[in-house]
Amino acid sequence: PSEVEVKEKKDRVDDALNATRAAVEEGIVAGGGTALLRAANALTVKGSNPDQEAGINIVRRALQAPARQIATNAGEEAARA
Repeated sequence: PSEVEVKEKKDRVDDALNATRAAVEEGIVAGGGTALLRAANALTVKGSNPDQEAGINIVRRALQAPARQIATNAGEEAARA
C-alpha cells in the first residue's frame, strides 16, 4: 500500500476508536428511529376530550413516522414497524 493509503487506514482506525470512546463515555441512543418508537409506545397519557386525544394521536404517529419511512425505504412493510 502507498503512504497515502496507509494514512487513510490509520485515520479510519483513529475515527473508529474515538467514536467507540465517545459511546462508552457518553452513552448511545438506539438508531433507526428506535428511540422515537419507544417514546411512542411510552406515550400512555389519555386526553380528557376528543381534541386532546386527537393531539396525542398526532404526536404518536409523528414519533412512529421515521421508523416507518426507514422500513419502507428498506422494502419492508411499514405497518410492521
